[in-house]
Amino acid sequence: MKTTKKDTIAKEGYPFIASFALTSLLTKNKLLKVTLIAASAFSTYFFRNPKRHIYYEENMVLSPADGTVVEIGKAYERFFFKSEANKVSIFMSVFNVHINLAPFKGACLDKIYNKGLFVSANKPKASLENEQCALLLENEKGQKIVVVQIAGIIARRIVTYTKPQDKVEAGDIIGLIRFGSRLDIYSQQELNLAVHLHQKIKGGDLIGYL
Repeated sequence: MKTTKKDTIAKEGYPFIASFALTSLLTKNKLLKVTLIAASAFSTYFFRNPKRHIYYEENMVLSPADGTVVEIGKAYERFFFKSEANKVSIFMSVFNVHINLAPFKGACLDKIYNKGLFVSANKPKASLENEQCALLLENEKGQKIVVVQIAGIIARRIVTYTKPQDKVEAGDIIGLIRFGSRLDIYSQQELNLAVHLHQKIKGGDLIGYL
């Protein structure tokens, strides 16, 4: 089961939407019925997959997620670079689209999944302690960035479609995270940013230039 650009609802949401809706049909308790219908409607909203018109040029780094920029600066990247790198963090609330997109055209070189805790994803320590999956991506000029999907206090599952040796186009769906989460982007090269702290952005928006 893999969500594609053609899907208006992420396939991972089908079990939630269907189970809430079916249970609402079976219960006679009016309050519970309304609650289940609301839960089904919210699940449909949460797993929405809106169409995005992606504009991409060489050296661009696009946002891999909808959300708010909560951190910009230098930080140690522990999975692949194992050194200090330029970092941009995007926090996704439960009201943001949770589909994650490829930040540029290129290839996936490596992937590391790491079990962890479920600290609130808008906290800096979530980058170190929470469950996460890191992708090492390389563009056509050999420039590398690391994208880390991080589960939040409510999110309990990271889905990552992209695997080593996969080719990606800018804006391709690389995965999703359920119910509130965070994405970190690391670059060893200077990243000329087009975003600022606390800015709200959408997946596919310009983050900056390598």
